[in-house]
Amino acid sequence: MSEPEGYDDTGKWKTSKARKEACARFCDHIRQGFSMDCFPEASARTIRHYAKAYPEDFQAEKLEAAAREGLLVWEQLGLQGAKGEIAKFSATAWMFNMKNRAGWRDRQETRSETVAADQTPAKQTVKPRPTGEIALSMMALMAQAEYERWTDGDDA
Repeated sequence: MSEPEGYDDTGKWKTSKARKEACARFCDHIRQGFSMDCFPEASARTIRHYAKAYPEDFQAEKLEAAAREGLLVWEQLGLQGAKGEIAKFSATAWMFNMKNRAGWRDRQETRSETVAADQTPAKQTVKPRPTGEIALSMMALMAQAEYERWTDGDDA
């Protein structure tokens, strides 16, 4: 839900103590598996503002750890559902949730052709990487994506 025109809640937490307490509440919210877009105290835009303007109060390490724990909630839910431990579990709904929440995409096989001057085209199939390597890469990409969401893509 977007704010009304002219709405500004970036002056909401005026002291370092208030900002640190707000960050702790936000981290608890994220850690439970909720997105930053539904934090009841402030918009995602406001949270990004504070993370950028007050990095000592909205510490990136705490925000990233909370985001990882929140994603773990959803991955555990999927694992339990896949094992049949959740009655009426909807794998399709969970999959679409994860595609939106974690940026998951359907894997597509990539083909490339190599042509040498004295050869006919040779088709090569790129084989998928091991699951562990994919998981590590995804965590790195997700951490970067979340960081960019919180900082609007700025490195400073």
